[in-house]
Amino acid sequence: MILRHYGALAESNPYSVAFATCAAKGVVADAASQVLIEHKKIDWKRNFVFSFYGGFYCGWAQHFIYNVLYTKLFGPETTVVNAARKVVFDSLVHVPFVVFPVYYAYKGLVYDGVGIRGGLNRCREDIVDMCRRYYTVWIPANIAVFTFVPERFRIAFVATTSLGWLTLASFFTHGPS
Repeated sequence: MILRHYGALAESNPYSVAFATCAAKGVVADAASQVLIEHKKIDWKRNFVFSFYGGFYCGWAQHFIYNVLYTKLFGPETTVVNAARKVVFDSLVHVPFVVFPVYYAYKGLVYDGVGIRGGLNRCREDIVDMCRRYYTVWIPANIAVFTFVPERFRIAFVATTSLGWLTLASFFTHGPS
C-alpha cells in the first residue's frame, strides 16, 4: 500500500518526491555516520550540507539523469546489454567527472570553507579511492536499477541503496585529509 502511494506520487511529482526522498536519506546517512561511526554529536551544519546535496543532486539531478537523459541517450530498453551501457557510461563518465567534482566543490564551498578550488583539489586527491569504493556498491546496484526496477521506483531504490553508501562517503570525506 505504501509503495503504491509512493509510486503514484513519484509518477505525478517526480522531482519533488525525488528531492524529499533523497534529502531525508541524506539526513539519516550523515547522522548515522556522525553518531554511530565517528562517535560524535551531530554537527547540524554538516548534516544540512549533506542532506541538501542528497536532495538536490541525488534526487532532482539523478531523476533527470537516470530517467530522462539516459533514456534519451541509450533508449528505454531494460535489457542487460542496455543496462550495461548505462552503467559503463555512469561509472566512467558521470561519476568521476560530474558526481564527485560537484560534491567536493559544493562541500568545499559550503562546509569546509576552502572554496570550490579547494574542494576540487581534495577531489583530485580522493578520486581514485572514492571511485573504487563507489564501484563496489554501484555497479551491481545500477545493473538492477536499469534492468529490474520500474522507473517510478528508481530514485527510491537508489536512495535505499545509497543510505549505506552515503553513510560511508560522509565518513570518508569528512575524515582526515
